[in-house]
Amino acid sequence: MTTMHVRPGRTAFVLAALAALVGGCVSIPDDGTVQTVEGGRPQQVSPARIRPAGPVTDAAPTEIVNGFLQAMMSSPVRYDIARRFLTEGASDDWSPRASVTVYSQTSVSEGDTPAVGASVDVDLAREAVLTAQGRFTVPDSREQHLGLTLVQEDEQWRIADPPQGALISQSFFESYYDPLNLYFFDSAGTQLVAAPVHLPDDTGRATYLVSSLLMGPQGVLGGQARTFLPETWVLARPVEIDDEGVAVVRFAGSDSGLSLDDRQRLSAQLVASLRQIPTITGVEIRVGDRPLSLPSTPDVQRLDTWNQYDPAADRSSQQLFAMREGTLYVVGRASTSPFAGAWGTDPVRSEDFRVSLDAERIALVTDGRRVVRVSPLAGEPELTAVRQGTNLLRPSWDAGGRLWTIDRTATGSVLTVGPTDKPPRSVDLGILATGQVTGFELSPDEARVVATARVGGRDGLYVGAIRYDEEGTPVGLVDVAEIPVPADTGVPVSAAWRSSTSLAVLARAQQRVPQVSIVAIDSSTPVTGAVRVGLFPQDGAIQVLGPGQPTAPLYVLDTEGGLWTQTADGRWKQTGDDPVDVAAFPG
Repeated sequence: MTTMHVRPGRTAFVLAALAALVGGCVSIPDDGTVQTVEGGRPQQVSPARIRPAGPVTDAAPTEIVNGFLQAMMSSPVRYDIARRFLTEGASDDWSPRASVTVYSQTSVSEGDTPAVGASVDVDLAREAVLTAQGRFTVPDSREQHLGLTLVQEDEQWRIADPPQGALISQSFFESYYDPLNLYFFDSAGTQLVAAPVHLPDDTGRATYLVSSLLMGPQGVLGGQARTFLPETWVLARPVEIDDEGVAVVRFAGSDSGLSLDDRQRLSAQLVASLRQIPTITGVEIRVGDRPLSLPSTPDVQRLDTWNQYDPAADRSSQQLFAMREGTLYVVGRASTSPFAGAWGTDPVRSEDFRVSLDAERIALVTDGRRVVRVSPLAGEPELTAVRQGTNLLRPSWDAGGRLWTIDRTATGSVLTVGPTDKPPRSVDLGILATGQVTGFELSPDEARVVATARVGGRDGLYVGAIRYDEEGTPVGLVDVAEIPVPADTGVPVSAAWRSSTSLAVLARAQQRVPQVSIVAIDSSTPVTGAVRVGLFPQDGAIQVLGPGQPTAPLYVLDTEGGLWTQTADGRWKQTGDDPVDVAAFPG
């Protein structure tokens, strides 16, 4: 059974749409916000089909334009009905898949009377524009005016100059589009990186995903991402999902000349992208009339076949650690217990700490946040000073064992990166260099960073892509931008990666208790609505913690040292009675 993500607005909208269809017309809600609870979600229901009505005989020009706007909102996606509102020539030239404009308000009125035909004015309040690939973009100008010309064909009014691309209401977008990821490779071709898109949630979703993937990485990670799908390949037919859940992807083209490494990587891209659809259990790739040649790999590829390319899937530890009076603890959902070994019995004073991803080393922030020292985690502490600064933030480890350190100075923030046995190199922080960074985390795929920072006197949430050189060494951050959150979410206090393209954000709205919400990194959340993670019951929350896995529990640390996590029904519950000083996941 399909278990897609459900937003509360969906059911109400579906019922309204069905009621309107029964009444002979299609209702198009044009406003509304979405907010739901992560955990304890209502049971998923598939979105109802919507088949708009075509033009009625002798309809007035404004009725034709209204009908055209309604006809662009069908599920499954189809545009043949909308074309019936156009002149024959305009129907041939119209490209509805060029883009999708999402609007929150619209008005349709008679325009000035032209010399020939009729004119109708349409004014839209644009909230977003989806590219042909499905990438979410925010238009430079929110207001859009369309002056449409209508002429008579066979004594019926038809639109002669429709705008290119489709127009849909915000409510339709919320109810019938889902956020998904396309998977490409980093510039070195060693690991998968995710690119968020929004695609229609209907029976063609697998086909939409593969079609978007074939368009290649567009604007992903500062232009560093790459694809191994050949430019000459096209889908020979829509993706079919058989009764066993196997997605059969048929390409027109040839795989001759492709190396085994390239065939493995393009398979990894397809499997990682398609496995987001819960009903899919395996992927079969066919090129021409035969399966893609992959020695030692079955024709039907398992969903975990290529996990070695997915650092998010391969993240070794979801264990939360905590420090209490210099002693290291491991945190469970109901209690904390001392770490086995010297670190769990012999206190080592520090202001903060971070365990490496392989859990072999630990970094401590000491000496009033002026020194970072590292030590093996096994055996007795053997501390070595590796970084110095003025006000050092909690460091991060990457999978290669490099230490990422932020130092807050009087003039801004400085990021250094490097192995602990060599001098670090400074890495450009972009616009964050002039601000005070208060939180900094690497994404699970190590393609991006998230930071909470005060820049220009204002607290905000920032995401940037990591630029690597040809040898895989990080050299800077690119495309660093503030990520908007809905006004009622409040001011970001702390952030953690929820997945490679979403964040858990602790934010305070006015004088209310800080709450945790899920925010997308593509700036779509103000349109789709933030997903509230339960209702945090009391004031004092200061940090949200997560390992970057959507299925792993989130934690919240409060000012009293209390650690909270969610129960199965979505309620926040304290993990134990003993407070901790600081807590952190490996990484």
